[in-house]
Amino acid sequence: MAIVFTDVVDSTALGERMGDERMYEIRQSHFAQSRKLIAQYKGYEIRTIGDSVMAAFRSASAALDYACALCADPGPPELRLRAGIHIGPLQIEESDVFGRTVNFAARVVGAIKGAGTWLSEQAKADIDMLDARRHKELQWQKQEEIALKGFAGAFTLWSAINA
Repeated sequence: MAIVFTDVVDSTALGERMGDERMYEIRQSHFAQSRKLIAQYKGYEIRTIGDSVMAAFRSASAALDYACALCADPGPPELRLRAGIHIGPLQIEESDVFGRTVNFAARVVGAIKGAGTWLSEQAKADIDMLDARRHKELQWQKQEEIALKGFAGAFTLWSAINA
């Protein structure tokens, strides 16, 4: 399974400028767009957290398609997004997921400073192995020696360019 976490860039500052009522409308529009794309790429919304979405997909490829589409069109034009993807086993309890894979995916999105889509080394290897034509247009930048809170050591992550 592939887990995607999304996050709105600078949402606190945007909320301060827009006010609570307008920010609520923006969030609802964004979540509607996310749900449309999750359905399109045959994923599952696990939950929303503030202005973020956690979704699961059966493959890294579907997760990447969703993340790229949502980053390109997050709904309201005021929004810029970051998305982090990781693959691995999940522990499922009722309508929620847990485990190292989920925690790692959350740290991947947390490592992104601005807008963009980043993948773990494992998710990138899965994308490379599939060799899908639709991903050929993407260029990748290797992000080395990234420390992820709570995980020992440093990691290589991959940022998708032209996503």
